[in-house]
Amino acid sequence: MHHRAHPGLGLSSASSSSGSAQTPTPIRSMNVFNPKILDASVRDVTAGLSDLQKADVLLYAMGHLELERSRTLIENAVQSCLSISRLPAANAAKARLMRAKARLAAGLRVGARQDIQAVLELQPDNLEAAALMAEHGVSTDKPLAHTHATPGFSTEIWREIVLWLPPRDLKSLLQVPHVLSRIASELLFRRIDLHLASEKRESQRSADILTRIITDPSFASHVRTLRVFVPGRETFPITFHTGMLANALPKLTSLRNVHCSMRWKDMYSILRVLETISHRLTGLSLMPSDGTGELRFPRFKHIMQFSYHSTGGATTQVYDFLVQNKSCIRYLSLHNLNWSFPSDAISIRHLTNLDFQGTFPADSRAFADILSNGHQLESLRLECILECTASKQFREFSNSLPFLHHFAFSLMGYRVNDHDLFPAIGDFLKGRNALRSLQLTVPSADWALKRLGYDATVWGILPSLTSLRTLTATLPKDVAAAVAMWLVPRGVQALSLQALTPVNTMEFVSQLRAGLPSPLKYIGLSQFHIEDAAAVIEQGFPMVRIARFDDDYFTVARVNGKIKLEEWPKGRTQYNAREWLECYGCEEAEWRDPTQFL
Repeated sequence: MHHRAHPGLGLSSASSSSGSAQTPTPIRSMNVFNPKILDASVRDVTAGLSDLQKADVLLYAMGHLELERSRTLIENAVQSCLSISRLPAANAAKARLMRAKARLAAGLRVGARQDIQAVLELQPDNLEAAALMAEHGVSTDKPLAHTHATPGFSTEIWREIVLWLPPRDLKSLLQVPHVLSRIASELLFRRIDLHLASEKRESQRSADILTRIITDPSFASHVRTLRVFVPGRETFPITFHTGMLANALPKLTSLRNVHCSMRWKDMYSILRVLETISHRLTGLSLMPSDGTGELRFPRFKHIMQFSYHSTGGATTQVYDFLVQNKSCIRYLSLHNLNWSFPSDAISIRHLTNLDFQGTFPADSRAFADILSNGHQLESLRLECILECTASKQFREFSNSLPFLHHFAFSLMGYRVNDHDLFPAIGDFLKGRNALRSLQLTVPSADWALKRLGYDATVWGILPSLTSLRTLTATLPKDVAAAVAMWLVPRGVQALSLQALTPVNTMEFVSQLRAGLPSPLKYIGLSQFHIEDAAAVIEQGFPMVRIARFDDDYFTVARVNGKIKLEEWPKGRTQYNAREWLECYGCEEAEWRDPTQFL
């Protein structure tokens, strides 16, 4: 669900010299950046006109539209004209008359009648309005009944209302001839996604948006978050796009958050531009696709949200940047399996959200540092290769993190025997009534049972988590599937399960069904062998609205009594999955992506 601009996009047409009227300037080439050169010329010509003159142009243009197919355009255009405080009565009458005709063509007789009566109040001798009134058999003496009038809220009140709407509804409001349309546009384009060197349509769309930012200061002033994606590790010729981006960035006066996912070289060019402009960024997310280089970080000192995901490289530059922003950072996400936890580079007591993927070496006291100092932590996610004995540290601080709402502990590998690890984590979690999300996963339930204590006692703490809404887990080896579901808190709305050893999927899900919580809206199955996805949902999870099998998402619907699955496009799942999950009431089903700034 990318936020798409509506640019009147193009380069300003050059003015012709007054002295060359006799000799027409030859048209050199149509190979211009924006093929809609006529649209751009119309925009450029009208840009210098007054509001009243623009209204004249708009009224003239509306006269050429087909009423049956253009009602929305006419509604928006007329509303724009009527919003001009000094609009002459003749133009107001003309605008309302056009809208009345469009409404009559659409069968909206009440709205048309209101416009016709307004025209007759402005121009009592308007023959066309009188004829329309007579033709449709409405008496001018009969008072209007405003049964469906829009509440007369102030713009500020409407804005507060619209802030509660998901992006999908905001897009619908763009077509409404009301102040709501402007508010929805401002909110939608607070975040802009640019896909450079992607397939042709996306690349052209990104270039159009950059042009709009450069040429339209009002549009640019609404952008608060910018996300830039360049796919893969290959070398793409994106010099043109990065040049446009360098010109656009200074225009984004309200910019606060930036995400870059691209090669080191391109990322450094963008960061260097960001460093030279005066914007005060508070959020920065970096995901180098060729994660083996060494990036020189900008000298930002007010970053509150920082995310860095890579597969290689040294820690020096990153840790120096963390120290530089030590007192400001509240949200931190670091992913690099080769790195250990940077206890000395960050202020854990200032953090509210911590997401770390890396290695905890044999002598690590990082768990103790997090648990003892993370008093303000609301969200803690640890995905790790474990080499230390962590159970003692969890036992030592079992009553810590009083404000914890989201907790994840996922082992990606381990080189230690710690039979008390998961029992200690279970005691740490037991009775936390404020916990809303829980993730406990291991690479192998068999070996985790033998070496780490991942057994039925861990699953047994679930009933004490009365506010739990999301559960992601590997089912312990010694817990039967049917029994396990009855232990899941009844308020859980999103459930994700990781397969054990190879199982018969249909038999497994049929055992789960009886004990599933009734509010369940989302089901995720990982590493299961699934031949017929619709049959799996029908057999085990007919109540859900969203299903995820490994990396594939589906919307679940029932048509004529049968389950139908609609697969999500890859662009939606890769860049905007959380927003679409929110549309179906499943926003807490998955961990927040660091590119979705708080």
